[in-house]
Amino acid sequence: MSGSGSGSGVGHGGGSGGSIREAGGSLGMIGATREEEYFRRQQKEQLDNLKTKLEADISQRQKEIENHEKVLEQHQQRLKEIEKGHNDGK
Repeated sequence: MSGSGSGSGVGHGGGSGGSIREAGGSLGMIGATREEEYFRRQQKEQLDNLKTKLEADISQRQKEIENHEKVLEQHQQRLKEIEKGHNDGK
C-alpha cells in the first residue's frame, strides 16, 4: 500500500510519529486513524465541557440580574415613599 496520507510511513506524509507510523502500511494507517479519533473525542469532550460551563454561567448571571432587579424595584418603591412623605409635609 503506498499513499501520501497519515500512517503511510516516514517521508510519505506520515511523518515520524512513532514506530507504528514509521512502519507504514495498514498498521500505520490504523494507528493514525485511532490517533485522529482520540483527538476528535478529546476535542468533543472539551467543547461539551465548555458548553456546560457557559450554560451554568449564563444561568447564574440571569439569577443575579433577577436579584438586582428586585433590589432596584425595592429602592424605587422606597424612593416613592420618601417623595410622597416629603410632598405631604409641605
